[in-house]
Amino acid sequence: MSQQDSEELVVPYDAQAAQDRVQRWQRMVRSRLISLGLSVVLLIVIFVWQRDRLMANPGPTFAVYGVVLLIGIGWLVGTLIALRAARRAAAGVGSGVALRVNRRGVEIAGQQVGWHQLASLGTTKGSWPVGPELRVRRNDGAEVAVPLEQLAIRPATLDGTVRAYSGGRFGVDLEALDI
Repeated sequence: MSQQDSEELVVPYDAQAAQDRVQRWQRMVRSRLISLGLSVVLLIVIFVWQRDRLMANPGPTFAVYGVVLLIGIGWLVGTLIALRAARRAAAGVGSGVALRVNRRGVEIAGQQVGWHQLASLGTTKGSWPVGPELRVRRNDGAEVAVPLEQLAIRPATLDGTVRAYSGGRFGVDLEALDI
């Protein structure tokens, strides 16, 4: 976040949160791979050690082995899907100015919306894995949104800034952030 002068607030895109999420999911994939590998080794050791006993009644043995392996593989696949989504979200982070608020209005994702054109400014739930978004709706129904995680400003600070620059006519509806 930077203050160009006292007449506007300029907030650049911030990719750090998205990059942190990618790194977290990468660590989870490594963890799931290690866990699956240990499970396989443990199952092999138990099978070799108790082969005669386990093969006396192979149905339950294969069922238990199958369930253990399917759970491990399921966790790994789910984690890989989440990693892919996190990478896609990180690749979608813009560059330059994400948000500009001044006496003329709001500029979000490169689109200028004057105070007289603004219908609402608020947060929405957003989609996984990005989370809540800051959404601007114009009087003509057009909408522009930026994920909050890409903005290096706290929503309450943004609300106060919007109220100040709009002369109290608008604020940021933060209801979607309530748990």
